[in-house]
Amino acid sequence: MVELDVLLGLDGIQWLGCSEEVSKRYGISQQTISSHCLTALSVFDLTMERQDGEWELIGDTTLIQMEREVHQLARRLGVRPLRLEATHWSAPTLGDSLPSRWILGRSDIAVTKRSLQLLRDRVIDCWLADLPDLPSPGDPDLAVITLARMPIFFTCAPGHPLLKRNSIDYGDIAEFPTLPPPTEMLPLVEHDLKSINLWNDDLRTTRYRTDQWEGKTEADLAIGYGTPLSMIASGGQLRRLPLLLPFESGHALVFRKYFLGHRALDELRERLLFRLRSISSDHPEIQLVSA
Repeated sequence: MVELDVLLGLDGIQWLGCSEEVSKRYGISQQTISSHCLTALSVFDLTMERQDGEWELIGDTTLIQMEREVHQLARRLGVRPLRLEATHWSAPTLGDSLPSRWILGRSDIAVTKRSLQLLRDRVIDCWLADLPDLPSPGDPDLAVITLARMPIFFTCAPGHPLLKRNSIDYGDIAEFPTLPPPTEMLPLVEHDLKSINLWNDDLRTTRYRTDQWEGKTEADLAIGYGTPLSMIASGGQLRRLPLLLPFESGHALVFRKYFLGHRALDELRERLLFRLRSISSDHPEIQLVSA
C-alpha cells in the first residue's frame, strides 16, 4: 500500500491534467505532487503518457486498481474529500456551493467515455453527467440518479437571419452550417442528431444563400444546440431559436453502486436539487425528477 497523498499525486494528474490544478484543490505544492506521482508510478511499475490530450497509464494496472479501491473507501469514510466531475455548463450553474466533503474537477472533459473511465477506475467518485448520455440501466458497476430533465433547442449568434422568422422547421435549419459536438463526445446525442440529418454539416456549408448569408461569416451563421442551463452559462452570448430537438437533455449523478444511499451522496444530490429548484423558478421548462 502507498500513502493517500502519494496516489493522489498520480490520480490527481490523471483527473485534473496537471500538478498546478491538483495543487489548487489540495493545497499541496506542485513539486510534491510531481514527486508523489513519480513514486506511485515506480511502486506500481507503470509509466504514463499523453493520448488524445489525456494522461493514460501504460502497464499492468491490476495492483493500482486494488489500491484505488482502498483509497476510495478512505474518501467515502471522510479521510479525504470526495471527487466530483461535471460539464463545462453544469459546473458554473450548479457547482458554486457544493457540500464541504466534495471537490469539483476542472469540468472540461469533453468526451463521455473519459468521465466513465475515471469513474470505473475509481479516480473520481461521482460524475454530474448530461442526459441522454448515461450508462445503461443494466450496467453492473454504475448507478444513476436523474436530477432534472429539460429540452434541447437550437441556438445562434445575435443577428442571425433565422431570428427574423416567427417559426422555423428542420428544413430552415438545414440552410445554415450546424455545429455538432465532436465525434464520440456524446454518442447518444450524435445518434439522435444523425437520425434527423443534422450531424454532418459539410454539404450544408456549400449551400450559399446570397439573400441570407451576404456580409456574414460562417461563425455568424452557425447553428448550435443549447439547454436552459447552457444558455445561463453562455452569459447571454447566444440567442434561442423557436425549435426544439426531438430528444431531451438534463442532468444526473453517476457513481459506483456501492455508494448509493451514502450520506455524502445524499447531501450532494439535495444541494444540486436546491440549486436546480431555484433556477427552475425562472425556467419552468426544467423538470425536477428527484425532488
